[in-house]
Amino acid sequence: MRKRSKSAKNLKSKYLLSKGLLKKKCKRSYKVRLRHPMLLLLLRLSRSSQLLKQSYAANIAAVVVTLWGIELTNALVTGFIVGQGKNESVVTKYPKTAKRVSSLSSRESLTVVESINAEGRVIPPLIIPKGEKHMEEWYRRIQDPEWLTAPASNGFITDEIAFEWLQHFQHYTKPEYTFEWRLLIMDNHTTHLTIQFVQYCEIYRIRLFRFPPHSTHLLQPLDGVPFQQYKHVHGRVVNQVARLGGFDFNKNDFFEELRDIRIQTFTPRIIRHGWKDRGIWPYNPDIVLSKLPHPDEAIIDDGNTLKIYGEIDDTIPSSPTTKSISPPSTVTALRRYINKIEKSIEGIKDILEESKPGLVRRIKVVNSSSLAIAGLGELHREDFARLRDTAKRKNNKKTKRQVKASGALYVKYANRLIKRRHNGDLLRIHKQHVLGVPEAEDAEAPREPQNLGFFIDSTGNR
Repeated sequence: MRKRSKSAKNLKSKYLLSKGLLKKKCKRSYKVRLRHPMLLLLLRLSRSSQLLKQSYAANIAAVVVTLWGIELTNALVTGFIVGQGKNESVVTKYPKTAKRVSSLSSRESLTVVESINAEGRVIPPLIIPKGEKHMEEWYRRIQDPEWLTAPASNGFITDEIAFEWLQHFQHYTKPEYTFEWRLLIMDNHTTHLTIQFVQYCEIYRIRLFRFPPHSTHLLQPLDGVPFQQYKHVHGRVVNQVARLGGFDFNKNDFFEELRDIRIQTFTPRIIRHGWKDRGIWPYNPDIVLSKLPHPDEAIIDDGNTLKIYGEIDDTIPSSPTTKSISPPSTVTALRRYINKIEKSIEGIKDILEESKPGLVRRIKVVNSSSLAIAGLGELHREDFARLRDTAKRKNNKKTKRQVKASGALYVKYANRLIKRRHNGDLLRIHKQHVLGVPEAEDAEAPREPQNLGFFIDSTGNR
């Protein structure tokens, strides 16, 4: 038996290059499995492969065929490090200065719960920021009134928040007819296994399907193309803000940019490919099973980058073809005009050279210079607009006032509470300074509702 000091890399190369050696070694000595974590990992991978081949194909096929035509939905929790951008190289003519963008400004993490269906649609998300109370500043930044927020002390989902999200899911995916079923696919997180969660699903005809253990990286539709795009766009936005001087990309900036990030991420094309690449819809289990190693040849795969091939994106609009006599106002329009001019010159090139030698060359120089100047000007205008928006956002006066509500809260309801309190403050100021009515010293501050009665907790109370 090898010593514990043997590196995991040598163990991997030894036990993977010879067939059957792993089984023989583990059968011969039980201590080997305890001493070498690599062996445990390989056995775990082999067992998960056998489990998937035995259970996944049969179970998902039975569910999909039995419930053919129902709404297939996948829900998944993902975490973000708010200020973490993407690794990138910066080309500069000053080699002795800094060569990277310092974008890792805020290391605070928060959780976002997303849900997509096989038709290519997505419901409003649940955002779980780190905190104990709802802060008014959050709702100044969040632009969509249908989003749901639920602060948690550690920024992670809890049993109560998961149950409130389930009611949010029921509200936005309610079928037209009450007898229709919905299939909700998710992992085996403990927040999805509570009695209240399961009973609520049975009452509202939501059929739960949980993936086998240690297989969500292969089977979860959101874990593929959608979340890869999600993290990519988020990192790119953080880098852009860092270039414009907004180095402190904090939680409020994340709320401000999240709407545009989701628009670029959850397109119907990306969502449909998330289901297709997992072989769930259209149903094709060979896509997943072909990636699994044989139990006798357990190989650790670094994972393949999921890409989209073979489909034309119809959402990209075509270039305008309407004729106009107005001067070009964009670089694209200017380039189109220049191409037309050069094609026209080609037909009379000989005549122009005879009458004015060098005229054709000078026209081409003017055209190329005009195009370069126009492109540079457009870049400057875009950078100035982004820089102005970033500076305006950073210079806005921030508030630390709380929204007195417990549990999950929709943005539209939070804005309603904020407006109600603001109107109350204006009325109190008007009475004091205009009407001269003094405020009673023992008067209690107006109480705001602790919850709005939409959600119920795990005990059935509103």
